[in-house]
Amino acid sequence: MLILVNNKSCELPAIATVADMLDRSGVQNTSGVAVAVNSDVIPRDSWPTHELRENDKIMIIKATQGG
Repeated sequence: MLILVNNKSCELPAIATVADMLDRSGVQNTSGVAVAVNSDVIPRDSWPTHELRENDKIMIIKATQGG
């Protein structure tokens, strides 16, 4: 299936979860990471079970420090 991750095309298997997508995207340290699917924030505890669908738009947001 084809989805958009931070406005870039990403190909995933027909059945994939948010956790699968993060793994494929190379996000290993999920501390300070938030994920939105079609503008809805997905709670961290739902990442392993929230199934993605064709043409979903995913936004991965990483918190940073600074001042």
